[in-house]
Amino acid sequence: MWKLLALTALLVSPTAWSQTPTPAPVSAPAASEGAAAGDTEAILGRIQKKYAPVEVVQAAFAQTSTSPLYGAAEQSGTLTVQRPKKMRWDFTGDGKQFISNGKMMWVYSKADKQVIRYTDFGSQSASADAILQSLDKLGELFEVTVLDGEGVRLGLVPKDEASAAQVKRITLQLSDALDLQQVEVLDAYEGVTTLRFESVKLGGTVPASTFEFQVPDGVEVVDVEG
Repeated sequence: MWKLLALTALLVSPTAWSQTPTPAPVSAPAASEGAAAGDTEAILGRIQKKYAPVEVVQAAFAQTSTSPLYGAAEQSGTLTVQRPKKMRWDFTGDGKQFISNGKMMWVYSKADKQVIRYTDFGSQSASADAILQSLDKLGELFEVTVLDGEGVRLGLVPKDEASAAQVKRITLQLSDALDLQQVEVLDAYEGVTTLRFESVKLGGTVPASTFEFQVPDGVEVVDVEG
């Protein structure tokens, strides 16, 4: 669960990571042959135009992860992300939920009858926007490289030092029409987490209650500050 929480923190805020040893620097992935800086800027301009007006992203997701530390795991469910810094991840099967109203985050485990409540989550995420919320700002947050492959495939290396200490590289896959398809994260410990998205809906509105969590009866609450 904690590996997924780390990925969720990345999606919500590339700088919201705990202090851990800094890995050796990693260079950006090799660029597509002929992908000049002007081509990259043109692609980022297209992405910005498509996603700048989008306040809400909803999708179904399937996650796979492999890690020398945690082994292999698969998860699936639905997500809703809303600017600024609000999110909801509902997992099928075990009933886990990650919910944030932008200031507080709840990590609920139905099986453990426990919710971990991060009471200062908003201040952690204030210095950077989410990847899913900031597809129109990729050039500000990352060193961007255009990669070979179908559709639009980008290699992203975080510019922020705290994020770069935790994430070696992110690969973002979009369709030719710039629809969101996949995010792959290579972390500092050689773990790879891949999120594949389907039924992506951009825009619209969702109730404010979507990003609030009501603690069920009999569930232990553990508060964590910062």
